[in-house]
Amino acid sequence: MPLGRPMLTLELTEDEQHQLETIARSRSLPAALNQRAKIVLACADGTSNSEVAPQFRVSHPTVGKWRSRFIENRIPGLYDELRPGAPRSISDERIAQLITITLKTKPPGERDCPVR
Repeated sequence: MPLGRPMLTLELTEDEQHQLETIARSRSLPAALNQRAKIVLACADGTSNSEVAPQFRVSHPTVGKWRSRFIENRIPGLYDELRPGAPRSISDERIAQLITITLKTKPPGERDCPVR
């Protein structure tokens, strides 16, 4: 008989699987979101929290938190919750867009500048 609380079963739709894999591979999204997507993907394979935790160098309660938040809220549950204080002036989408633009475009006149 297994000890501890019963593990919540996590099942993904094809669309959710695809979205989580995209988030996990993305270089323009926050690293914490990438890690959460990877944790959920590992949990969806039927892996226990105690096996997933060392794989991602997080605690068992952290894996349990993201497993349960995903089950309750699906993909939106992986994003950071609002915190008290002044509202952010820039959205996550705008930040991701700026990072993508910065990484994929060259500044004007780069060829004209000699390396010194």
